[in-house]
Amino acid sequence: FLPVFGPKPFLIAGSTLAAVGLGWQALISADSSYVGGVLGPMLIFGFGMGLNFVTLTLTAVSGVAQHEAGAASGLLNAMQQVGGSIGLAILTTVFGTASKDEAEKQVPDFLTNGSPEQKAEFAQTHQLPAPWSHDVLAQGISAAFIPAAAMAVLALATAWLVIRVRKSDLEALSGSAGPGMG
Repeated sequence: FLPVFGPKPFLIAGSTLAAVGLGWQALISADSSYVGGVLGPMLIFGFGMGLNFVTLTLTAVSGVAQHEAGAASGLLNAMQQVGGSIGLAILTTVFGTASKDEAEKQVPDFLTNGSPEQKAEFAQTHQLPAPWSHDVLAQGISAAFIPAAAMAVLALATAWLVIRVRKSDLEALSGSAGPGMG
């Protein structure tokens, strides 16, 4: 389908679906169900990323000579790894900070409303019992998915405004029987 429609519609659709899935994931709470809070958003995100990965690879190698396609593909892979590492570091920092901030709110509530048995266990383990710990975890996850969704929106803007590969650029690849092109 790429030589028929070109890469732009697939990149726009994939980035949109990824942003929607991540944005939906940012709405998770301690009361969210698995289907509505995890499975649904991850299916949408996964479908969007599936559209993006193959399309990005073919787009990256479309403008290079065939004997340089391996190097171009390797460079794309390396940049995806670097970008993923930086993105994960950012999201982990957001998660940790939001979780810490939420824990600082939950501990006084726990000390006021927790049972004597829960408080005795907390004194030994220094771990908040459920439901307080669930609120801390959900807040951290929710906060981390907000910048993740923003990154997907940035990818959408990039696909919309920057990608200039035409259908004819990909048609040249179809003769080389590349992945998804034969």
